[in-house]
Amino acid sequence: MGRRSSGLVGAWAEAQRREEMRRQAAHRAWQRDQREFERARVRGERAQQAAYRQGREAEARRRTEEIEARVAALGGLLVAGCAEPPFRPGALRQAEELEPFAPGALAQPVAMPDPARYQPQAGWGFGAQQRQAEARARFERDWQAAVAAEEQRQRQLAAYREQYDRWAAARRAEIRRHNAGIAELEAALGRGEPEAVVEYFSAALYAGAVWPEGFPRRVTAAFDAAGRRLVLDWELPRYEVVPAARAVRYVVSADEERETARPAGQRRGLYREVLAQCVLLVLRDVFAADAAGVLESVVVNGLVEDRDPATGRRARIVLASVMAGREAFSELLLEEVSAVDCLVTGLGGRLSARPDQGAAVAAGARPGDVGEGRLSLGEDDPDLLEMDPVAFEGLVAELFRARGMRAVTTQRSNDGGVDVEAVDPDPISGGRLVVQVKRYRGTVPPTAVRDLYGTVQSLGANKGILVTTSGFGPGSYAFAEGKPLTLIGGTELVGLLAEAGLPGRLGGRAGSGGATAGAGAATAGAGAGAGAA
Repeated sequence: MGRRSSGLVGAWAEAQRREEMRRQAAHRAWQRDQREFERARVRGERAQQAAYRQGREAEARRRTEEIEARVAALGGLLVAGCAEPPFRPGALRQAEELEPFAPGALAQPVAMPDPARYQPQAGWGFGAQQRQAEARARFERDWQAAVAAEEQRQRQLAAYREQYDRWAAARRAEIRRHNAGIAELEAALGRGEPEAVVEYFSAALYAGAVWPEGFPRRVTAAFDAAGRRLVLDWELPRYEVVPAARAVRYVVSADEERETARPAGQRRGLYREVLAQCVLLVLRDVFAADAAGVLESVVVNGLVEDRDPATGRRARIVLASVMAGREAFSELLLEEVSAVDCLVTGLGGRLSARPDQGAAVAAGARPGDVGEGRLSLGEDDPDLLEMDPVAFEGLVAELFRARGMRAVTTQRSNDGGVDVEAVDPDPISGGRLVVQVKRYRGTVPPTAVRDLYGTVQSLGANKGILVTTSGFGPGSYAFAEGKPLTLIGGTELVGLLAEAGLPGRLGGRAGSGGATAGAGAATAGAGAGAGAA
């Protein structure tokens, strides 16, 4: 007869079965969590990859937009230039309005003590009279101190006012001398004096604010007084000014940005368009600035400094040339013309068919061939040690203009020891600069540096700059330490001139195609993106 189960084994087996089911359910839940985590990880990676790709594609679009904006600016150069107001001699004048007298805290009188605040505490008990005496003593002491402070304030205010009045009088006198010089320049311009004509129209060309960044701004000019003809050599931008790329795209498989090349014919055509616009804009700026009717015609030779394909040597290659009469030019609607057709057909000028390869055209009259003065366009830069002092001062003024400042040479008489006046427009580090120019062969003595510091103080300038063809001794540098003075020696000067694209050397020979200014002719230069003169 079989043995009956007590039920214990069945209960245990049922518990084991339920435990196994719980473990299986927990494992399935863990697997679901793992799959969800993996899906979330994949989604995150894909989102990161998409964001990365979008970022790279956005950068490629940004670069493409920059290229398109650059090309648009090149294509619209002439139209933008025609929208600028014409240059006038008044742009060179300085306003006599000065900063008003501002004494600051010295304008506030010293507050006198209030007697009501010095009353003793109420009461007629013991010590009341003593408390009254002490309060009266404190009041009188504070009153006398306030009176003394007010007298001191008034003395300081009077001294400050006197200092301001001296500065204001000196500044107004200086501004009037400057404006008198501009008036003299304007009168000489009306008389057709070659030096004044060249200086004025060179300033007009430098005042143009539409030239894109990277464009050279260097002019050599001469005036033929008999024919009322201004002759200019104007430096043109090189072929690299036109972007070689047409667009930029992001290649996912290679994870890199690749440029799509601009077709060679399109790039060459745009470059010819840019050159024609540059020449026409020079003509426009000159004729627009000639309110006095000094000029009958203007000759512009557009050059680039590049390697001559015929000789392999660096040379100044004429890529465009034109002579335009005032009457014929005034009939043009420059905002509507095709620049190339206008230059070649409308004005009968010459434009290189292959400027990208340095194919030159025949030049018109050159500055060295006309006028009472002559320009030497030989193989050497002018020797600064042999330059005429006035021409050397003019070259230093051009250097400051090339660095984005407004600069003019002073009158030869009564200049107060200042050869060049400049204004740096930088709102933080800029201000008014006075410049002395020393064409020395020996070391500049410390007395010259001390004299310059005195001039800076007397004129209220922000900084004084001493420029020389020689150098300075330890005494000069020691005196200038900690003062608003800058000393520029000959070697540094030549380096700064080279950076600005201006000619200049110290003895010996140099192989840059510089130019030397004579009577009735001038050479001026500015680096890329220079500010207005």
